Amino acid sequence: MTIKMIAVDMDGTFLNSEKKYNVARFNTLFSRLKEKDIKFVVASGNQYFQLRSFFPDTYQDITFVAENGANIVMGDTPFYNAELDDDTIQQTLTIVEELEPTNLIVCGKNSAYISEQTSRRRMGN
Repeated sequence: MTIKMIAVDMDGTFLNSEKKYNVARFNTLFSRLKEKDIKFVVASGNQYFQLRSFFPDTYQDITFVAENGANIVMGDTPFYNAELDDDTIQQTLTIVEELEPTNLIVCGKNSAYISEQTSRRRMGN
């Protein structure tokens, strides 16, 4: 059986409790993976740009399955990005706002958005 891919979760698996990993050791192993044409995949609920920041020298050769699979990027090349239509987004936000969250952050492909209403509630206004 030939290994073709290694996929890792980040938080609590690949990263230690300080959100770090042994970069030198990884780079050595990563070079060996590339020599054997074994793909390295990072899978996480975190945003792509946050995940990419952990691999500043090697991200071009890594596939990222970010935001729980909603955004898949191969190095710098977008592969898949889930999209919701505007009506679904508005309906979902209406339901979530009724729950009066302390804070609400909605992540998109290029940025994150914070609700003005929940920010005011948190600040006591």
